[in-house]
Amino acid sequence: MSAETVAALQETVEKCRARAAEDPSRRTDLATALTRLGVAYNDHGEYPDAVATAEEAVETWRLVADHRSELADALTTLSSYYAGIGLDDEAAACAEEAAEVMRPGRG
Repeated sequence: MSAETVAALQETVEKCRARAAEDPSRRTDLATALTRLGVAYNDHGEYPDAVATAEEAVETWRLVADHRSELADALTTLSSYYAGIGLDDEAAACAEEAAEVMRPGRG
């Protein structure tokens, strides 16, 4: 992804953040935008930004009912980012939570 793409994703996140603040039903849009921005940061080697954005995406997905798969995906992504910067305990905790979220009978 280009720097222009990252800038566009940042702008999208800000717009989605404003919409979600006005209308909580728009949180899925925000969580999706945050996830995409985190991937873009990671692809550009901006690991602290990738981690912070992925953490916010996870927290946002937690607020949205009936999106277990998306939450599990966000947790898995965050786990890989944590592992990439040597935060092995945090990576393991996220991976375990992702598995728990997808366990049948949960939710």
